[in-house]
Amino acid sequence: MKKRNVLLILAVFFVLFGSSAFNQTYSRYIKNVSVNVSTTSSDIICDATIDNPGTYISDDGWAYFKVIVKNYDTNNNITKLPVQYYLNVYNQEGYSATYRYLDELGYTNEFGSNIVTKNYHFEPNTQDSHVINIEVKTSSLTSENVNFIVDLICSQDKSRGE
Repeated sequence: MKKRNVLLILAVFFVLFGSSAFNQTYSRYIKNVSVNVSTTSSDIICDATIDNPGTYISDDGWAYFKVIVKNYDTNNNITKLPVQYYLNVYNQEGYSATYRYLDELGYTNEFGSNIVTKNYHFEPNTQDSHVINIEVKTSSLTSENVNFIVDLICSQDKSRGE
């Protein structure tokens, strides 16, 4: 019994005084989580060509060229996203023509050296194309070469959903 009392006293002593020597504890927590992410992505198909045989004259007497914008490629792949786009037309350096646009719906603007069309839309999964006529006016009002830039700016039309 004496041994038992000594061991009990040593245990109590160790618990009371020995634990203060080990006052820092460390823990390690590991949690394994498996997350599956699934996304659907698609490229926007929005392309433009310029049709300018040099013989287009508008009802107002101005020369014009046609910008044909479409939502499908040469293999007839159609964009799967709703698309919005607009055109930005301006002169190359050294030229001073002015432009205005008239689309198939009749929208137009005033002549300017830099024009931006309104936003147009393509619905998803439906092959479509739009024609926008860009009228050109030079300061001399005579026939002359004009170098211009047409930027086609396309983006996903988030207002129309998917």
